Amino acid sequence: MTRLLIAVFCTFLFISNSVFAETDTEEDKLKRELSREEIDARIGRMGEVETIPEGFSFSDAENKLWLSDHLSNIDRPVRLYYEFVKSGTYEEGFTDAVYLDIIKVNDDGTKNAILDFFTAARKQAVSSDNVTNITGNPVLAIFMQGDVYEMNRLTEGHWRHFQKMIKIALRENASVEPVSIDFNGKKVSGDKISFSPFLNDPHKSDFEQFAQKTYEFILSEDVPGTLYQIRTIIRNPTEPDKAPLMEETLTLIETTYKS
Repeated sequence: MTRLLIAVFCTFLFISNSVFAETDTEEDKLKRELSREEIDARIGRMGEVETIPEGFSFSDAENKLWLSDHLSNIDRPVRLYYEFVKSGTYEEGFTDAVYLDIIKVNDDGTKNAILDFFTAARKQAVSSDNVTNITGNPVLAIFMQGDVYEMNRLTEGHWRHFQKMIKIALRENASVEPVSIDFNGKKVSGDKISFSPFLNDPHKSDFEQFAQKTYEFILSEDVPGTLYQIRTIIRNPTEPDKAPLMEETLTLIETTYKS
């Protein structure tokens, strides 16, 4: 089964351009600071945070995943080829490709890109308006939005709930540890971000079979685009040592610079 098509790029974990909201009074258009709950409700656009309320802070995991300039180590047009592999005992798997083409480096350091996330019938729609003047790696947001839609399809839960639990886990429970990876024939250092957002979910009875789902991200400044790998795994709760119910891995395989 394919992921649902995603018509809007970056609808996951980024803060909106402004974290201020208008009051109910339309006449004076006064601004007020949003609460943390209201900020969470507005999360959904990839881009820099212009203003945040005093005292608001992001976790190390949030900063590395959603607020860093992942594309800062790209200084000329390049194609990044990621391989996606889905496997497991729960349903039929597949292998597909993701291509991120950085087509222009702008004067301010932002990038213009084209993102082909999957091919043929699985290809997800990504608006060109949302891969222009970017700093974050858009592959992250598209993968994660597709992930919560898949959880919606597979379970009795709702994608908004899964999205919320992932945001909470990133803020409160995610671990960040140094790792060494092999890329382009050499060892490079990076960080692995790991979390299991549904273990203590009060609603996990709606998706008990999938509650042990674990997410892992590997990022490295020595890898073009910073994102090296995303891996999710759902182990069989009755036979954890055997093949998982489902495993999805997206890995950067090759970078090709344009002449």
